[in-house]
Amino acid sequence: MTALQPEITALVARQQRLVEGIAAEARHQVDETDDAFARLACDHPEKCSCPEDYPGWTPGGTR
Repeated sequence: MTALQPEITALVARQQRLVEGIAAEARHQVDETDDAFARLACDHPEKCSCPEDYPGWTPGGTR
């Protein structure tokens, strides 16, 4: 059992990180300000970047 203790500790820590990640995603899904944040680019196009800001980069392109 003593030999397995480090592995058990690592698994418990990993499980805790997964639980925290799932909880964070759940909070994000019900965040009332998320829609407002998503609309910022549409509501304020003058604040958005344009292709000239990133020469040589194609959105969605390959590396």
